[in-house]
Amino acid sequence: MTGRLTRRGALVALGALAGCSGANPLSSEPDPVELDAAALRGVVDDSAPSLPERLPVGITEAHVVASEDRGRMLLDAVPARLGPDEIPNGAIREEVRHARERAATELSAAATAPTPFARLEAFAGARAEARFAAGSWRAIDEGLTREDLREEAEAVRSDRRALRDRWRYVGDDPVEATLVHAAIEHRIASGRSDIAVGEPHRYRPGNPLGVGEIAEEVERARVAVDDAAHLYDRLTATLDEPVDLRDRLVDARRRLREAFETEREALSSVDPQEPWRIEGIDVEDTPAAEALEELFRPVNPERDDGWDETTPAEALTWAHASFVTLAAFTALRERVREGETFAVESTADVDAARSAAIEALRAAEASPAEPALTRHSTAELAAQVAWVDEELRNVDESVRASWLRNDVGTYLTVMARARATPAASERVAEALRSG
Repeated sequence: MTGRLTRRGALVALGALAGCSGANPLSSEPDPVELDAAALRGVVDDSAPSLPERLPVGITEAHVVASEDRGRMLLDAVPARLGPDEIPNGAIREEVRHARERAATELSAAATAPTPFARLEAFAGARAEARFAAGSWRAIDEGLTREDLREEAEAVRSDRRALRDRWRYVGDDPVEATLVHAAIEHRIASGRSDIAVGEPHRYRPGNPLGVGEIAEEVERARVAVDDAAHLYDRLTATLDEPVDLRDRLVDARRRLREAFETEREALSSVDPQEPWRIEGIDVEDTPAAEALEELFRPVNPERDDGWDETTPAEALTWAHASFVTLAAFTALRERVREGETFAVESTADVDAARSAAIEALRAAEASPAEPALTRHSTAELAAQVAWVDEELRNVDESVRASWLRNDVGTYLTVMARARATPAASERVAEALRSG
């Protein structure tokens, strides 16, 4: 990834400097179109689908409850009211207090997540936040040090080694197995469960917050290993005769990569610095340009696509995402070639882009094409819609239409990716099942 400030980043920075509705001294726009705040807020209705993450494996309620209980125990270990008597240092007191508040909020939100996997994911984050607060408080109240956490850290490492020793890429259906093993890889093969007690961190070793961050690291590793082990055990419990699918996954990844590289060659004439440029067509500073730049990043030949044999299951989910994005970029670029700019001149234009994104998401979800693999993509896309929706809900004064091209660009990328997802799901599934 380059250090170049992207167009999207520049827009965000400019908005932060200028404010939503103030004059932009760098703008040459003669008569900027201003959109009413109430009308923009009205664009956001309840039509966006909720598409929570899920896994094709039976996560037990007992495991989810145990994770929640652990988080609440950590939260309860920190006094709800922290004043100068408890923590004399004001800066440290605020950090611990805010961490406790964030953990409480995250725990409440996690408890209402709609699927067991979504709850598991949310409780993992909440537990890490709560452990930071609890570890910092114990350092203040009981004199806990980083060294005191070394034994617990080693116990987590030992459990991770034991899981890796018994873990095999077994499964029945290769597509569903790939998704489960990708979730396991994400937890124990990617650094998510690493712990570095003796290495430099944000805070000095003697600072209670420095103890808190190591405690957070240990907790994050512990929940990653425990959840990975649960997913693996639940998967193997469903198998009468486990078949090792690793070679099948690696072969499918190899064939898909070769196909992807071949198809990406069709974009060799695209300028990676300005992928929205099309001869004879000017879409600069439009939502179309924002969307095309966003979509081109994963298919830029100069970028590492992350096709890594050490994590073959995740590599296949990356393959899926790459084919989705390649098709989305190609389709959207063709629409731009035909004259579409998706320019924002009224609230109706914002509404149209949002509606197209939601329609595409619903169509992808309704497709019979490999629903488990499709949801792996659409869950993230639905979260992007929710993020932009929240941005619009919080508009409290009129906004220049030109400053909404980032948000509308996100709706466009969601639309394009959602439309491309079912076909990519079928393609990856076929590669896995034909191995």
